[in-house]
Amino acid sequence: MPAKRNVDSKKAFQHLKNVYNEYLKQGGDAKRFTIRQYNKINEDPHMYIDVFVKKLGGWNESLEKAKIPLGFRQYKNYSDEDIAKYVKKVYQLYLKEKDASKAKYKGMNKTFHMKDFVKYSKKADNQFSLAVILKRFGSWSNILKQLEIPIGRSRGLTHEEITEHVKKIYDIFSQNEGEEKVFSKDMYDKYNYVENYYISSKLIERRFGSWLLGKKKMRIY
Repeated sequence: MPAKRNVDSKKAFQHLKNVYNEYLKQGGDAKRFTIRQYNKINEDPHMYIDVFVKKLGGWNESLEKAKIPLGFRQYKNYSDEDIAKYVKKVYQLYLKEKDASKAKYKGMNKTFHMKDFVKYSKKADNQFSLAVILKRFGSWSNILKQLEIPIGRSRGLTHEEITEHVKKIYDIFSQNEGEEKVFSKDMYDKYNYVENYYISSKLIERRFGSWLLGKKKMRIY
């Protein structure tokens, strides 16, 4: 059936989004919403696939305008730079979070987890799914490194690795603040960025019992 000559793009994209939501309700994979899947579910004869393919700029563009994540097939048309730029965009939204405990801590940016990307991607039009990011870059850490976004570390760290990190922070603190100031937890948090990752002061307290006990065991006075 040919597409209608006059198409209300707003209604068309909303219809596309409704079909996509129905597809998800039926257990469809969010990463594999294709033209074939659309045709199986669509029941509106006036919203034949030609509306999107021929009238509204193409399937991929229609998905984007309907704020539907591009799947494995569609993302191949985009470069690494395009996808990385989108991740950076979502990261910037994450940093603007008003609740300091969620996105920032005493002025320092906290790590950007996959769950944060999923949450804030919804505010950035869902252009690329997390699965697409992981498939293109191999791992979450890889894309963070490429964008120079701090990588948090917690699991699997030994006391020696934590101590080495804290001492590096202490050296930076001493160079900037002098020896007269106390190396408090607040000062640690202020300078807690070395080699593109940080170890939170809360982790140190959990591992060593308290901040002061941790300093004592690390022989930092």
